[in-house]
Amino acid sequence: MYAVNITIDICCATVMMVLIGYLLTQQRVKTSRLGQMFLMICGFNLLMLLGDIPNWACDGKMDAGSLILLPSASALYFACSGPLLLFFIGYMAEYLSPKVKVNAIYWKVSLCLTVLQIILSVLSPVTGMYFTITDQNVYERGDWFFVSQLIPVLLYAVGLCILLSCRRYLNWKEKLFFLSYIILPVTAEIFQIVFYGVALVNAGATLSILLIFVNLQWDRELLIRKREKELAEARIDMMLSQIQPHFLFNCLTAISHLCTADPVKAKQTTQEFSRFLRANIDSLTDKRPILFEKELEHVVNYFQLEQKRFGDRLKVEYDMEVTDFVLPSLTLQPLVENAVRHGVMRREEGGTVQLSTWETDTDFVITVTDDGVGFDPSVPSNGNRPHIGLQNVKYRLKSMCRGSLEIDSILGKGTTITITIPKEGKTS
Repeated sequence: MYAVNITIDICCATVMMVLIGYLLTQQRVKTSRLGQMFLMICGFNLLMLLGDIPNWACDGKMDAGSLILLPSASALYFACSGPLLLFFIGYMAEYLSPKVKVNAIYWKVSLCLTVLQIILSVLSPVTGMYFTITDQNVYERGDWFFVSQLIPVLLYAVGLCILLSCRRYLNWKEKLFFLSYIILPVTAEIFQIVFYGVALVNAGATLSILLIFVNLQWDRELLIRKREKELAEARIDMMLSQIQPHFLFNCLTAISHLCTADPVKAKQTTQEFSRFLRANIDSLTDKRPILFEKELEHVVNYFQLEQKRFGDRLKVEYDMEVTDFVLPSLTLQPLVENAVRHGVMRREEGGTVQLSTWETDTDFVITVTDDGVGFDPSVPSNGNRPHIGLQNVKYRLKSMCRGSLEIDSILGKGTTITITIPKEGKTS
């Protein structure tokens, strides 16, 4: 029977290690309180399994390792049962927190029971309260063994009270799987008390954890991801709505200037602007990344419109080594607009804006460089010097393609803005 118990514990421990390994790769699990609670449940269940294996493997063996390992592992097994259930209760409370606040008395009572369980477990190798180790290195139940089982039962009762008191806030699926973590281990524990030598408590707890993960924790993660995606899309929509009026306003301002300076050219520019809007309106409202070539068309058209207004004062250079990648729509438009309006056009003689692209082994790189007046990036922008859409571009780069934006500017010399996009964003 010992071999069967060891096999069951090893299988359950392997499952727990795989699950913990997966959870540790999920940033949300490590940062959210709900995820942390679930991770602690898995961790203490694994420790109980690792503590139970030597109980069967070392029992009756007289080598030096077994003499040390058997009492230590037994104490570990009993000590972890309290924190395991404490974090299960905490997990339930956190799971319910968006709908209802669970009475803090449940947590306080559970914490007291857990501390008591840990203290009695740690003292047992010396006092023999929970267990004793005979001269033949054989594990035997101590006089207070019933207390080691009573405390977990009380903790399960606390969990059941939470479940019953908050049942109207849970659907049938949530009730069923939370209840499974109470019913399965308790049933196995009663069976194990009556029939000593059959280890099913850990298997029952492991099964319940898997059921909760698949049916509750994973579903909650998917829901959170969906809501975060919807929130991000809503935020992107808002940012695009902030950028587009700037773009349209400045194009129309350029045409308005030409109406006085050169009516014929104003008519021609109006026609060009109309064709540009008809051809590119889809890209202006696209929430998905677009081809760089398509974004470049916006920039080229913008420069052409501005050059008709500013003439030889605005010079544009292109150095395109790579164009086969994607980026959020309207990424470059606000940057070149800043370079023109708040960079080179602040100089009486004007200046040059250069747009370049290249690639490294891991990234696509875009730079927008101007030899305008420059600015101090450490000084917050104000109403006298708006840097249109810069923070919006940063956010959309990060959220849509894990890209980044860096600014290097020197007062009186000019500005270079560098965009880096990981090659995962390359179009197929």
